[in-house]
Amino acid sequence: MKKIGNQFLSEWTVSENVYHPANERTGGTQFCIGNGLTGLRGSYEELGTKEVQGLFANNVFRKSVVQFFAPVDTFCRKKYIFNEELMPTREEIYILQDLPDPLYCRIRLNGEPFRMWDGKLLEYNRTLDLKTGMLSRDVRWDNGNGNITSLRFRRFCSMTERHLIAQEITITPENWSGKIEIESGIDASLNTEYAESIVTESTTGFILKSEVQGGAKVFQAMENRLTDYSGEWKSETKLQRYKKVAAIEAKQGKKIVLEKFSTVYSSMDENLQAEAGTLVKRSANEGFDACFEKSSKAWESLWEQADIRIEGDPESQGKIRFALFHLIIASPQTDSRSSIGAKALSGQGYSGHVFWDTDIALSPFYQWVFPKWAGAHVRYRHRMLDYARKYAESENRKGARFPWQSSIKGFEHAPVAITCSRTQIHVTIDVAYCVLRYADISGDSQWMETEGQEIVTECARYMAERVEYNEAKDRYEILGVGGPDEYHPVTDNNAYTNYLTAYVLRRAAALCDDKNEAAEWLEIAEKIYCPIDEKSGLIPQCDGFYDLKDSWEESGGTWGGPGAEYHECKGMKQPDVIQMLTMLPEQFQQKHFQANWDYYERFILHGSSLSPSIHALVAAKLGLMEKAMEYFNLSAEFDFVNYNNDTVAGIHIGNFGGLWQAMVYGFAGMVMRDGELCFDPHLPANWTSLEFNIRFRGESLQIRIADGKATVCKKR
Repeated sequence: MKKIGNQFLSEWTVSENVYHPANERTGGTQFCIGNGLTGLRGSYEELGTKEVQGLFANNVFRKSVVQFFAPVDTFCRKKYIFNEELMPTREEIYILQDLPDPLYCRIRLNGEPFRMWDGKLLEYNRTLDLKTGMLSRDVRWDNGNGNITSLRFRRFCSMTERHLIAQEITITPENWSGKIEIESGIDASLNTEYAESIVTESTTGFILKSEVQGGAKVFQAMENRLTDYSGEWKSETKLQRYKKVAAIEAKQGKKIVLEKFSTVYSSMDENLQAEAGTLVKRSANEGFDACFEKSSKAWESLWEQADIRIEGDPESQGKIRFALFHLIIASPQTDSRSSIGAKALSGQGYSGHVFWDTDIALSPFYQWVFPKWAGAHVRYRHRMLDYARKYAESENRKGARFPWQSSIKGFEHAPVAITCSRTQIHVTIDVAYCVLRYADISGDSQWMETEGQEIVTECARYMAERVEYNEAKDRYEILGVGGPDEYHPVTDNNAYTNYLTAYVLRRAAALCDDKNEAAEWLEIAEKIYCPIDEKSGLIPQCDGFYDLKDSWEESGGTWGGPGAEYHECKGMKQPDVIQMLTMLPEQFQQKHFQANWDYYERFILHGSSLSPSIHALVAAKLGLMEKAMEYFNLSAEFDFVNYNNDTVAGIHIGNFGGLWQAMVYGFAGMVMRDGELCFDPHLPANWTSLEFNIRFRGESLQIRIADGKATVCKKR
């Protein structure tokens, strides 16, 4: 068992054995659970703490008017990133809504509230079982006067009834008898963005209705079951905590078990109130263990398809399974009405918005492992196509331009004051690339011939309008853009953007019904400036990149400090050319990967969580196994060690999508060439084998890497 940060990691569990209030906020992210429909942060049942608690439901956003301000304290920020004049601008956007917390359960033992920071905490262990999605906590607590109580808390978000959250709390007085009071309910006290009220009530539960700013409605039903209790449950509302209260005469050594069931239905569902009430009553009648058994079987099926098995390295095994767990619970599965935000449903970071991360970092996992789930994302992009057309039209251009940030609404959610967000036009080709790769991998030609073709051709139209013809050099160029490396936000001829534009235009021409338009796109693709030194294999990130200063100190500051003028030096936030190479491997040879790795790797800061995994991928392809494992571990441990000091805002889900790519594209060396799968594996010395499953054009395949070779078998 490996300790990373405050947690211990085994092949199937993440656990901690020390409690401290300072760790609650990051622990809320590290121990979050979910099922793609709901996300539940790892908060404690008996506490109500801002930024620790969190229940998020897929598609539930609030409409908000925001005013964005940021420190503009460097030349780069003033010149390229933030527009101080526009910061007072008030804008309407959609933000992922933190809903009333269904976990709330206050426990009083002989009149004293159970609080882990009071009395003496004799034992503490919190464990997330990755195999089943169960989060448990075991506590032995001395109230300070010698009265010792054992408490066990368990919870899960069901994978079969995905609107259901189930809890179980077991209380055992070890050396005392007396009165135990339990307050079990829903805590709506930490947010003001909704108006809530009880709409119906039973003796053991109720249904709470919340109306979110902007019109979304949410119904949360709750039912309590208490063993061997025939007394009355009293209703009580205090400080926006809606609860049922029971008083029990406890006897020494006798367990008291509370089972609590909660359901969450939003305005995206039908018959909200009725369905919420029906499911919670049925689940309460079945009981906690029966509901958990059904959910566990669903998890078993998911793991059978998604698991990556490493022989010889149990530490790496646990790390990749933690990543896979979050990739599974992040997806709305086949629901295309929304997609996966940059923090999934684990926190409010980036307001729950969808970035290019979903198309490029996350989608490969779903396209190869759960293609129907991958189909939901490209269909989400099609739902947003009219917004993208309007975005292009606002620039007096044809086609469709996809925004840097979107939600259930497809307009640009990035504040207008973040001027560099308007230079990130690579998002448009990222969307088209994702659509094309989905079709290549899934073989979903029927969708590709309709909605998919529409997306790709509209993106191509926009990019064809965005290029400029340089008559003197007889070439097309793209000026005034930023690539994935956001530390150089306004450049000319960003290699990532130019190369992928050429790729998309060529593929779009084959789909286009207008022969003249197709011919135009092919001409642009042929003549667009895609520089490369064929002798060395080196590709310049953008015009003038080689002329920038090598040292960030020369440009006025230190790495990451407020004085660092990245636009004047080669310091990079995340890979740009390196990222592009991994997306177009069929176009490049090993020498291109080696040359650009040798040049660019020394300048990388990893200011983005998307960065380490891509470096692990390329290092593995090059056989640089020490470097590959260094970056693999940095990626896998990113949220355990709170690398960028923002784990509290939610899990870095794009990082985990990149980690899957590092395993499959890097260590296993898988690449698709001319419609066929090829492998060039490189495993660390202590990995005796690597196994994983994929689905390729309707066939289920099992891949095994061992002894430098790949074996591909059809799964039954």
